[in-house]
Amino acid sequence: MKSLPFRFPLSLTLGLLALPALASAEGMKDDAKIKATGNANANTPALPAVPVDSPSGAFGDQGQIAVSSDSSLSISHTSVSGESASKTEIVLLPAIDYFVVHNLSIGGFVGLDYVKVGDGHSNKFEIGPRVGYNLPLSKRISFWPKLGFSYTHSSSSDLAGGDTASGNHIALNLFAPFMFHPVTHFFVGFGPALDTDLSGDAKQTVVAARLTIGGWFGPWH
Repeated sequence: MKSLPFRFPLSLTLGLLALPALASAEGMKDDAKIKATGNANANTPALPAVPVDSPSGAFGDQGQIAVSSDSSLSISHTSVSGESASKTEIVLLPAIDYFVVHNLSIGGFVGLDYVKVGDGHSNKFEIGPRVGYNLPLSKRISFWPKLGFSYTHSSSSDLAGGDTASGNHIALNLFAPFMFHPVTHFFVGFGPALDTDLSGDAKQTVVAARLTIGGWFGPWH
């Protein structure tokens, strides 16, 4: 029974790997229609027309590779009941996504989260695949939600008390940023994020607002 939480991530991984083959034929039809009309949303008439040569309309074409990162560095000093402590936190989350057909992406990410408070510190490493779908909304705005899962290893220690702890988790990850494309090949995004554990005894759910920044290149055809 303890192995059940890992079956879902395995099924999702196999599904992500199968996407290129399943979407290839339909993607060729979609690309032909988009190129013929010059509208990035030719296949989704409910959305506003967005020129394919605009910064937002050019993003998400088949064969593109997008490289992005959610990262932050914060240093603070707090005082509670007369006791003071400094806090340093570093978060790195580089990712790469490939558009297998127009607007449909598959990718993966790795993450490192380091926190130091006084004499104690904690580390968290995570890695996982994801799938996303980009929706152009205007010449410079698009919506690019992504769903995936991650394997996480975390550890913490209190140098003063000598206590240490570690654990492994499988989590479901959702990130739904609105993307701003100031120029072609560059983007900045901001939106809600949800990370919820699928395994472990102490399941944790994190709801946050997250910033992403990156760029894209390709395709070569």
